[in-house]
Amino acid sequence: MRFLIVLAFLLFSPTSLGEVNTPNITVLQINTAWNKHHDIDLNGLIGCNVKYGLLERQNKDLKSQIQYVPVIVIYKNNKPVKQWSADLSFKLDVDVNEIQQVIDRL
Repeated sequence: MRFLIVLAFLLFSPTSLGEVNTPNITVLQINTAWNKHHDIDLNGLIGCNVKYGLLERQNKDLKSQIQYVPVIVIYKNNKPVKQWSADLSFKLDVDVNEIQQVIDRL
């Protein structure tokens, strides 16, 4: 019985081995409500946290830094390491596999 309790604790503990080794990598996509049809589905990415935000809901400082949407930024330890921005077509020219390759290298 004690073995089952210890096993359950190890499997469902917030500090399980799988979570301890997870790198501090975040992939952030920012777009606008009128351009959501050009979002890239990032939910299949492995080894990172995926976040999404609408430009309309961001502060003025961030809004002034983004010229084209959508934009995807990869952060490692809260520092940007790679960014993709759309051009005048308001579409990103990046594949999810390319993003995953950058994450894997980090």
